[in-house]
Amino acid sequence: MQRYSCPCCGYYTYNVPIEDACGYICPVCFWENDVFILASNEKSDCNHGITLEQARKNYNEYGACEKEMLIYVRRPKQDEIEEK
Repeated sequence: MQRYSCPCCGYYTYNVPIEDACGYICPVCFWENDVFILASNEKSDCNHGITLEQARKNYNEYGACEKEMLIYVRRPKQDEIEEK
């Protein structure tokens, strides 16, 4: 099965291409895939109005797209770390 990387954390948690994963929430960073944003600096209604750029910074700092979402995330599984 092919995997696709999360646009926020970069781990391969998606089972379908990003453009087909409307509303999918990554279990590693808790970013909800928003197929309606056109740029990483555009605010995402699906993600409390934060941008993908901010979510990436938050993930690098806190381990989740937003600090408040830490209770919902998990560490990446081994098969999610590298593209197969």
